[in-house]
Amino acid sequence: MKVQIKHPIMTPKNGRSFTIMPGKDGAIPEERDGKIVSLDMGTYTISQGQVVMVQKKPYKVNHFAKSVVGKKLVYTLTTAYLTKASLFVMPMMTGNRRLYMFDTLLVNCFIGIRDYENKIVLLYRFSGDTTFLRFEQALQKFPGFVDTFDPSPHFVAFVFNVPDKQLDNYVHFLNGRYSELSPEYKEAILEFHGFGPEGELGQILFKSPKRREKLENQLGVVIDEDAELYSIPDETEVFNPEIYI
Repeated sequence: MKVQIKHPIMTPKNGRSFTIMPGKDGAIPEERDGKIVSLDMGTYTISQGQVVMVQKKPYKVNHFAKSVVGKKLVYTLTTAYLTKASLFVMPMMTGNRRLYMFDTLLVNCFIGIRDYENKIVLLYRFSGDTTFLRFEQALQKFPGFVDTFDPSPHFVAFVFNVPDKQLDNYVHFLNGRYSELSPEYKEAILEFHGFGPEGELGQILFKSPKRREKLENQLGVVIDEDAELYSIPDETEVFNPEIYI
């Protein structure tokens, strides 16, 4: 017998996103220019820019995506996409993704926040869990720690100096010169994230002909062999409270 879900099920996915499995009333998306801008849930509507409480945690909804998981329709609502700094700068810290709760409470990594520029900034969803409270204390003892503060009652930010040995790589990142990162640091990036050199991130770092061909087909242009194969960092790499809070 098929079991019908009476009410929508909202589940945190990570620090930036949550999912909705529609209930018996379904969900009707409103689109504008081919993108979903709101979801009519029957008794209420979730619109772009709205803050939604999911398990007592606020998520500001800026992006909608629809997918089918196990024959069930699922919507993913996202505050912001993963920053480039989360991929290319965060590995300048010691450790790996698991250590930094990358796939759970980390919201994003930035290169600036409030009065701090050209730093490594880690933004987290605050949790009263004992593990997270210990993690907060540990981060403040990490090399290069500068400051910590709460952008809102639900978020906490940690600011670090860029390690001296990574200053050249940091500048390469700021200029979008991913292929010019040092060979050692390229390896550190892949190790931090647990990725292989043949994956998308590796193809960017090593200017893979496969990625160049894919981009040429997508864009309908010829890409010079000297060109980088990923867009340059933009203003989203600096924390903007209007996006997140």
